[in-house]
Amino acid sequence: MLSRRLSLKLLAPTVLVSVVLVVTCVLVALYLNQLHVDVARDLRENFASMRAADDLETTVRELINLLRARPRNGEKSAQQMVSEYYRSLREDLLPASEKLANLDREKDLVREIRAGLDAFEVRWRSRPTDGPTPEDATDAALAELLEREVLPPCRKLRTFNIEQVGASDRDNYLIVSRLTGALVAVGVVAPLGALLLGYFVARGVYQSIYQLSVRIRDAAGRLKSEIRPVTLEDARDLPDLHQQMQTVIETIEDVVERLQQREREVLRAEQLAAVGQVAAGVAHELRNPLTSVKMLVQTGLEGPRPAGLPLEDLSVIEHEIRRMEACIQTFLDFARPPSSERRPTDLTAVVRRALALVEARARKQDVTIKAELPPGPLNLPIDGEQIHQVVLNLLLNALDALPHGGTVRVSVRGPTPETNAAEVRIADTGPGIAPKIMERLFQPFVSSKETGMGLGLSISQRLVEAHGGTISGENAPDGGAVFTFTLPGEATG
Repeated sequence: MLSRRLSLKLLAPTVLVSVVLVVTCVLVALYLNQLHVDVARDLRENFASMRAADDLETTVRELINLLRARPRNGEKSAQQMVSEYYRSLREDLLPASEKLANLDREKDLVREIRAGLDAFEVRWRSRPTDGPTPEDATDAALAELLEREVLPPCRKLRTFNIEQVGASDRDNYLIVSRLTGALVAVGVVAPLGALLLGYFVARGVYQSIYQLSVRIRDAAGRLKSEIRPVTLEDARDLPDLHQQMQTVIETIEDVVERLQQREREVLRAEQLAAVGQVAAGVAHELRNPLTSVKMLVQTGLEGPRPAGLPLEDLSVIEHEIRRMEACIQTFLDFARPPSSERRPTDLTAVVRRALALVEARARKQDVTIKAELPPGPLNLPIDGEQIHQVVLNLLLNALDALPHGGTVRVSVRGPTPETNAAEVRIADTGPGIAPKIMERLFQPFVSSKETGMGLGLSISQRLVEAHGGTISGENAPDGGAVFTFTLPGEATG
């Protein structure tokens, strides 16, 4: 039998686990209670919203009835009464609904109501006051406007709030039921379960220690070293268990060190392979331009007296040299880590500058570019040149996908309180991204173009992530590719 001291050491962790379980159950009960409080608060808010929407709809109906049956002699003028109802709507009821609107659907309906009241105010102020019976016809038209533009969203708002009250009531009932079950679990089930768990764990640990046998012959065979098995046959062997396990641990540490050394060697080999891949790409991209230049120079040297090269040949040479410069610059951009100089920069101006550069090529390919840009400046803490390179890369990829015409849509959205990030989206109507490319879209040297180096998207990803943003590419449901990248920061303009 094990000593009482050893038994207590084995039981102590189990008791600790039991205490943790009890505390967890209490925290869960408190959490459910907080949910109940939140649901009750939502219920009150939804009920207040429903009352506000009902008052709003009732007042609009009364205003419509007033416009269709104006007061006669001895009463207030129609204009005064309409003004009072309208003032009540604009200054009291509508602001109350706007204050209580916390869901997108409610906000949309309140905006529709406000837009309808704005249209009503314009028509009311411009109504004629002379002629045979101008006011009757105008009032009827105004009543029709309210019935068409204002009353439906008021009715929808009231119906929506009634549904929200019902949903909150159902949630409240569900939370109360869960809270009751949780309290029962905290009071009875959790402590008993923890004690039973502790008993069985302690018993299992006792039996496991008494019959402990650790063998790792398979690992020893693979590593070509023999490790003696650690075996515990009797309770009196417990003092020697630590020493035996320490020997096994030291052997495993030696094995891990050797594995880490092999991992370093594999990583070095992968780095060398990547360098070779880069070198092969550079050689492939520079060989064709150099061949063209060499042939033109050899042609100019033929004959008894070499003459100057024609203008056409010089133009070809210049073009090929520029190709080589662009290729080398691309590899340099890929090889060196991006170092951005961020300052408040107008993102809209950066996108416009990139669009201006590709405008001529788009016209040549019969491609229509549709841009949705903010009307004013959108200043963000970015490196303008690097983000310009990202936008230009994505635009050129879109044009490459549309050699025979199509449409490219560019949209820019400023930061919102939810995301605090600006978004640039570029979509084309081309064939989309091939499935075999999609999995490795932003990896280096991955391209669907025969002459492409496959570094543009990889460089763009590094530049965007250096700014703390994200970039993604996908196929649109109706065809074509869509690339989106975000840039954090609040607009300052």
